This record gives sequence, structure tokens and C-alpha cells, in this order.
Amino acid sequence: MERGRALNRGLSFNFVSQQNCYVMDQPRQEVSLLPQLNKACGLDMHKDKIVGFISNKDGKEQELQEFGTFTCQLHQIKEWLLKNEVGHCLMESTGIYWISLYTILTEAGINVTVANPVHIKQIPKRKTDRKDARWLCTLLLHGLTRPSFIPDSQQCALRDYCRSRLFYGRQQTKITNRILKILESNNIKLMSVISTLHTKTGLNIVRLLAAEVTDKALLCSCAKGRVKAKKEQLMMALEGTLTTHHCMQLRMLLEDYDHVQKQVDLLDAAISAIISERYARAVECLDSISGIGMKSAEVIISEAGDDMTRFPSADHFTAWCGVAPGNNESAGRHKNVTVKKGNTYLRVAIVTAAWAAVKMKNSYWHALFDKLRKRMKAQKAIIAIARRLLKVAYKTIQSLNLYEEKGIAHFLDIQTRNMQYIRYKANK
Repeated sequence: MERGRALNRGLSFNFVSQQNCYVMDQPRQEVSLLPQLNKACGLDMHKDKIVGFISNKDGKEQELQEFGTFTCQLHQIKEWLLKNEVGHCLMESTGIYWISLYTILTEAGINVTVANPVHIKQIPKRKTDRKDARWLCTLLLHGLTRPSFIPDSQQCALRDYCRSRLFYGRQQTKITNRILKILESNNIKLMSVISTLHTKTGLNIVRLLAAEVTDKALLCSCAKGRVKAKKEQLMMALEGTLTTHHCMQLRMLLEDYDHVQKQVDLLDAAISAIISERYARAVECLDSISGIGMKSAEVIISEAGDDMTRFPSADHFTAWCGVAPGNNESAGRHKNVTVKKGNTYLRVAIVTAAWAAVKMKNSYWHALFDKLRKRMKAQKAIIAIARRLLKVAYKTIQSLNLYEEKGIAHFLDIQTRNMQYIRYKANK
């Protein structure tokens, strides 16, 4: 029956003698046996409780204990594992609770595997803390887990700095929006003349308004660059009804803005120091890619590092980031699925870079985006651009060579070759 169904789907089989099995004539996939352990430990992590279960491969010498999460109790877990001669343990990446125990155990020479909770879920409706610990131990003993990527200490510091800078940047945006809300509520149309409040012109004008300065000539003297040609519009935009309590609110918000900017400057200095010490060449190469600026390059390096050997291929790298399409096939039918979940910070950086790349006129990415937009929405097309851009970043980090933008001519050349190949296959 199975043979008939397969033949109806156009698949060919080779009969294997004296056995009811058939081998499909399709590309072979390597099947490797995962290493199995003689003794292991599963650790079920919680905020205030850790459950550990030790067992050997034949099910003997089992032991289950519960511990607290204070530092002294974490050291008790280490002593317990060393006493039982356990060299391997498995834990879930539950929030940030695993980090301290991971550090203590690795410093003691214990091999710790941190796994994605989605990949090691317990059987539904049979879940308790003790059963979870037994299940984790079982998975580790039989080599059924995939370890998560754990960066070294220097990359961890860079990653924390970049993520903190992102949070401060979002906080700064909230402060700016509150400032604009106060200005607009008093009919001061500053944003109708300037593009952003983060410029010297915008901040200097807001500082004078917060100091209750009403002289329009003095306010317009803060104009710099292109805004100088818009002095008439600027004078009209500054006619408003700003009151004393509004000025006080502006002063408070400007103090918050300056404090956040000071923190961002400190983080920029710390990031630059780490980059110049270890990742200078990799960041320089990433910065040469269309759409990827210096900050985006720093985020990519902080999240993925400069060692691409931990990712078997560029496709694995895009899946880890979360811009690769998922698979959902059943009974020979492929269903539409969204992209996989991945590294949120890296995905935000590469999607932002993709939007910047497609806005570059006469570039390869601009032409590719125009083609994709004809058959899908912009949001879906930009994810496809981000995936290809990330594959370019993978190869750039791997080779440490500068990227060369080949422009729209390269895109047209690829399209021409594809059409020639299609015609050749059709006439063959």
C-alpha cells in the first residue's frame, strides 16, 4: 500500500531482498548516532527551587534532591554532583535563573548543557518538578538534546552593553515623544519644520522654550544646516501657548534626556573598547555591507560572535536568528507557516538593516525588493531581504573580506541567466 502511494506521488523505490522495506531514490541524509553517557544529572530550574536527579545508563544509583537558589545552596549542588562523580548535567534556559549555576558548575569542570525548553518539553499532563528532572536526565543520558549557544565572557559583556544601549535608546524615544506631546498640545509645530528632535537645532530650541524664552529671533538663531532656509516657517511654528507648568515639565524631561544620553555615551565607549580589542576586522567588514551600519554591525557581532563554525551553514544561522521560514509538511502537502522564533535582538538589527538596504537607489537589494513586492506584502518581502542579507553577513564574517555592492546590473544579470536556463530546460 505504501509503495503504491509513493509511486502515485512520483517516487521510485528499490526493493531490498527478503525484507519488507524499500529505499527511495532521493538524496541521502547522514544519520549519526548521538553520544550516550554512563551517568548524568537533570536540573529543573525555578526562581526559588532547583530539583536535581542523578542516574546512570542502566537505571541504577538514582538519587533525587531539592535545593534552594541562594549562592551557598548553588555550591551545595556543585558538591553534590562532584561527590556522585557526575561530569554532565542538563538544564533548561529558564529566564536568567540558570546563569549563576551554570557559571559555578563550569568553573568546577562539569560539562553543563543548556537547552531550549521548547526542544525538551515533558509529556503533557504528566509534568511535575521531579518528573521534569528525571526527564532531563533521561534525555541527556541518551544524547537527545541540542546544546544552546553560550558565548564567552567577553562576548557576554559586549552583548549586555549592546542590549542596554537598545533599552536606553527606547527610553530616550519615549522621552522625546513626551516632549513633542507637550509642544503639540500648545500648538508649537516644531516637527513640521525639522525632521527630528535629536538634532542640535531641535534640542537647543526646546531648551530655550523650557527656560521660558519667547523671543522668536533668539529661538530662530538656533537653526543650523538646512533649517536656516526655513526661518519664516520656523517663526510661525514657534507661535504657541506655552505656559509655566509646561516649561517646568520640559525642564524635567530634558534632564531625563540628558541623563539617558550620558548613559548611552558610556555604553558606546565600553562597546568601542571591546570591538577595537577583539572584533575590529569583523565589524569593519560588516559595516561595508549595504544597509548595515556601525551599530547594527556591533549588535550582530555581540549576538552571534565572530566564529561562524558553530553554525553549520548560513541557513542554520538565519534559522537561529529567526528569519528563516519554518516547515510544516504532512501527507505530502506543505502548509504556510511563519518564520521560526529566534534571537530577537539580532532579528531587529538585521530587519532594520534590510529596510535601509532597500532604500538605496540602484542597489541590488532595491531591485530585489521591487521584484518581491509584486507577489507579496512589504513585511513579508523585507523578511526575505533580511534573510539574504544575513547570509551575506555570515559569509563576510567567515571570510573577513569587505563586501562589494554590485548594484542593479548584477541583479539584472542574474535574472537574464535564470530566464535562459528556464528556456533551455523547456526546449530540452
